[in-house]
Amino acid sequence: MKSDIDARLRVILVLFVGLFGMLGARLFYLQVIQGERLRTIAEANRTQIIYERAPRGLILDRNGAVLADNRPTFVVIFTPIELTHEILNEVTIRLSKILGLADSELKRRLQPAIRHSAMVRLMDRASRHIAFALAEQKPNLPGVSVVIEMQRRYPQNSLAAHVLGYLGKDSSKEKKEGYRPDALVGITGLERNYDKVLRGEDGGMRLEVDAAGRSLKVLDSQAPSVGYEVRTTLDINIQKAAEDALRESGKRGAVVAIDPNSGDILAMASSPPYDPNAFVYVRGEEGHEDLATKSVLIDPMLPLYNRTVQGTYPPGSIFKIIDAAVAVEKNLDTHETSFCPGYYVLDAKPPKKFLCWKKEGHGAMNLKDALINSCNVYFYRLGLKLGPDPIETLAREFGLGAKSGIELHGEQAGLIPGRGMFKTDKRRWYDGDTLNMAIGQGTILFTPLQAAQMASVVASRGKLFRPHLVKEIRYPTGEVFSRTKAELVRGIHLSKATWDFLDEALADVVEKGTGQISKIPGIRIGGKTGTAQNPHGDDHAWFVAFAPVENPSIAVSVMIEHGKKGSVAAAPIARKVLLAALAPSEVVADEKIAVPIIPREFSGD
Repeated sequence: MKSDIDARLRVILVLFVGLFGMLGARLFYLQVIQGERLRTIAEANRTQIIYERAPRGLILDRNGAVLADNRPTFVVIFTPIELTHEILNEVTIRLSKILGLADSELKRRLQPAIRHSAMVRLMDRASRHIAFALAEQKPNLPGVSVVIEMQRRYPQNSLAAHVLGYLGKDSSKEKKEGYRPDALVGITGLERNYDKVLRGEDGGMRLEVDAAGRSLKVLDSQAPSVGYEVRTTLDINIQKAAEDALRESGKRGAVVAIDPNSGDILAMASSPPYDPNAFVYVRGEEGHEDLATKSVLIDPMLPLYNRTVQGTYPPGSIFKIIDAAVAVEKNLDTHETSFCPGYYVLDAKPPKKFLCWKKEGHGAMNLKDALINSCNVYFYRLGLKLGPDPIETLAREFGLGAKSGIELHGEQAGLIPGRGMFKTDKRRWYDGDTLNMAIGQGTILFTPLQAAQMASVVASRGKLFRPHLVKEIRYPTGEVFSRTKAELVRGIHLSKATWDFLDEALADVVEKGTGQISKIPGIRIGGKTGTAQNPHGDDHAWFVAFAPVENPSIAVSVMIEHGKKGSVAAAPIARKVLLAALAPSEVVADEKIAVPIIPREFSGD
């Protein structure tokens, strides 16, 4: 009997030991092995983290005018907490009525929070009415918060939009750089290239909440820190003049103005423009995507396309500047005349006729006359006399056919053809290619920035500076973080006689040639018109200029798509830009300086 009791006790003891062993093992698993994870889950269930975007740094013009800043706005966010399906539905119904969104749209916006347990932004620019309504309903809206946040603003609207760029979401940066899914980053322009210094550091709060998601207290918080300030080289007055003139033309086109003594970009305008404010708020009251943003994206005029650095066009007669420089440098007789009957017949099989823009011809022309009148026939003959190689060489020295390295994404290199390139492509270079090259046609391509650089090199008598858009970067406290120094890429060592000739001839282009419409009394301007043939419609119009000739402080290029004639479409725009830079007191009342009437015989190129 006793042995039976002992046996039972032993069994019970073994069971108790086994049970306690299992409980101990489970406790060890939960507390030691899974402890950190479970503590994190428990912490998440009783806390909410609300992130606050950092205000981006200011972007200013060279004199301190604000081009991009920030403004306070109400942001509606949802932080995931454990809610029953029934409560979540009730929250969705209440919230959709307040926000003015369809249930389906609101649920779509809530999905990332539910799936990934991440805070989501439900509305980026809520009205005061919505913010107050949400505050009143706070007890019935667990997980929903309204915060005041500084969001990007472009107070000048479309001014300098292609330089400034715009903000958006970039999933690649989320992965590569650890940005949160709702982060706005620079997509184009300076916002992109200087994103790391502009963006600052986000802040936020960690809140203790009850089971219903109601806030009990702030556990800790960190204020966001503003990004660094970027001061550009742009002059807002010159920029406005460029954009206003482009808008008045009603054409697509581009204007670039450079300080030839440093490479500072004074103005950079592409038309049509767009308003970068359209991209700041990814979610507003009107629905998933703002109509303004959508209209920019689908606009057939391609307003997002930065024609100053992305557009490439045949330069037409502005390229004759290169031909003339080579001719003088090679000691050709600049006074020797060549007769222009309005065409040139190339001795080929079969013979081919190349036309001058002036059908009746220019008559006897020397080099200076040919530049003043932009005579194609003279330059056909000059091109054959010089050959393509020295023309290509000098063009490349001027920085043509290569990217400048400016702080903008998507810059194109343009194209300077030559016999070497043709040989690589297994093509033969013909005399007809030389004729086309001499007048800036054929396969030659410039960006408007490169055209301005060419004018800048002439203005500075051979200094090719790297063009740049940022003058300095400052800490939020105002102290200078870094300054951009003028970078001389190379010097183009031509003779004094060559530079003197170009100054004289290009000044005469404006004084009595095809560029007369750009004249400003009291200011000596050097310039060159260009009309580039376009197989897809009307010719493109060009004008490059620099002033004052005696001591240049600005070089300008203007390109008007389908503008037909550089003397008519592009030169007047350059005049307005030069007025803004050199005679600012006259800009307000431009009628004080009458626009000259260009004689018909000079209105063709």
